[in-house]
Amino acid sequence: MVPAVAVIARPEADLGACLEGLERAGADGPAVVRIGADGAAMARNRALAACDAEVLALVEDDVVVEPGWLAALIGAWGDADEALACAGGPLRASFPGGRPEWLSDDLLDALATVDLGTEPMAVNPLEQTFHGGNVSFRASALRAVGGFWPSRGHRDGRDWFSEEHEAQRELARAGWHATYVAQASAVRVVDTRPSRRDVLRRRLRYGAREALIGREVSAPAAIRQLASSAAGTPLAIVRGRPRVAMERATRVAESAGALMAGPLARADLQPVARETQFRASVPPPPPRAKRRRLPRRSRERQGPEILLYHRVTDRASDPLGMCVSPANFAGQLEVLKAAREPLPLAEMSDEAPPGAVALTFDDGYIDNLEHAAPALTAAGVPATLFVSTGHVADAGSFWWDELEQILLAAPAHAAPSLGLELRGQRRAFRLGSEDERRIARKHLHAWLQPLAPDEIDEALRALRAWAGEAGHAPVPEPDRAMTPDGLRAFVGHPGLSAGAHTRSHRSLRHADPAAQEAEIAGSRDDLAGWLGQQPTAFSYPFGAPGADVDEGVAARVRAAGFSMAVTTSPGVLTEADPLMLPRRVVPDLDAEAFEEWLGRAGTGRRRPL
Repeated sequence: MVPAVAVIARPEADLGACLEGLERAGADGPAVVRIGADGAAMARNRALAACDAEVLALVEDDVVVEPGWLAALIGAWGDADEALACAGGPLRASFPGGRPEWLSDDLLDALATVDLGTEPMAVNPLEQTFHGGNVSFRASALRAVGGFWPSRGHRDGRDWFSEEHEAQRELARAGWHATYVAQASAVRVVDTRPSRRDVLRRRLRYGAREALIGREVSAPAAIRQLASSAAGTPLAIVRGRPRVAMERATRVAESAGALMAGPLARADLQPVARETQFRASVPPPPPRAKRRRLPRRSRERQGPEILLYHRVTDRASDPLGMCVSPANFAGQLEVLKAAREPLPLAEMSDEAPPGAVALTFDDGYIDNLEHAAPALTAAGVPATLFVSTGHVADAGSFWWDELEQILLAAPAHAAPSLGLELRGQRRAFRLGSEDERRIARKHLHAWLQPLAPDEIDEALRALRAWAGEAGHAPVPEPDRAMTPDGLRAFVGHPGLSAGAHTRSHRSLRHADPAAQEAEIAGSRDDLAGWLGQQPTAFSYPFGAPGADVDEGVAARVRAAGFSMAVTTSPGVLTEADPLMLPRRVVPDLDAEAFEEWLGRAGTGRRRPL
């Protein structure tokens, strides 16, 4: 396999030495991808999107590869087994202006270098990763794990927690392997003589990022390390040991960074895009957890809220967090009756009482009829069920349940890898072990979610073929939708009503206008035909504003005659757009835990079903 080569370059970088080195190594016409305002991670994603080879080799603008670099990579990938997804080589430093006396080998990490010796070896990416200046990837595997997380980054962020390292760790979690190719050697040319301030600033940020996402560093431990290293620094200076003094100073900087992890590093990790070429949705990070326990809000301080459920059932596996057990659901209803004022969804607005709450269900699973409806009736709590009418029309199963069923039922001797191609993009998944299948399910779900129903069906057919006869086993009856008769029985309970949720449960923002209108109006007409009246409320499938619904989708929902519509973005109804009402996803909690959760500001899951 001959890698495609891409140079990730800063806007102002002179690429002369870098391109000359690649030419000497035999790289033919490497792509140059300049880093734009959206940062290095998105530049890497653009390089991956443009790659038409099975392997993508990345270098950076200040890196010069050595003769034999490309031949070594070709040899490593040509001899590789199908589980290899990443290969990297030595990345040493060169100092044309002279290396500072105080810059020891231990401090070269600050310049994003790596040298594992002169022998090739297998490496564990959860313990050792390669810098983006000299690393290559199996493109189909990298796409399958979502490419590069589009972090904002920082000019001092060349450390082990940048996006190229996180991509390698995710590949390892998904079952892929990595190797060190000793002969694929490159040099990082440090043109400007580094100063102590530069190195200390980078180690400060490294300490912050390590504490935030690498490993937990307690404040007392960081303070002890800071005090110990700070005490020894002046002594090393007095004794004329500049390298020792600098090493101690960098430990001080790292400890200080750990103490200031949030302010220093959190902004670096924020996404710069709502979606990438390989991620249909990039959820923002959860709000920073409060360090102190807040008293429960009083009813007067609460705002009216809409709660979102999907299923009320006991299920052995619940990877999407959709299920609340019948016992917990009954307890939650008692809490809501005592602590809140349950109202029908139609009465919810920013003028509703502060303690008002409305219950909603999405999709139309049969357990909504068998378990939720009787409990709601017994408690006297109203609720609205948003129905995916295409599934209810034939009591069908939902694709995410079929995906899970296929992966669970596949025999252990099934092929350990599977390649899928949709919309001209090929992705490869490791499926050999139970853990690999679990992680592949997560990545497959994220890839398939925005696609059209026929494309999802195509992927499921390929998975069934991979699984053999086991792939054709039907989804268990408890995981199927109710029938039209079941829906009529559901709304026959006092206080229960139905709303529209499209026909196929398609992410509407990713559909063209005609398909959007067909999905919206089709589910409206189905419900009107089954129930004898047209629904007035709508729920956007998946429901994340910006990812699954935008102003154009909301306008088509309004044009179809709906007066209110709900999303999956958490929040209260204060001054809410009636076509973009927020909801909190309810977790599977017993009554006591639910009461505590109810009293907190909800963060919710980002993209429920």
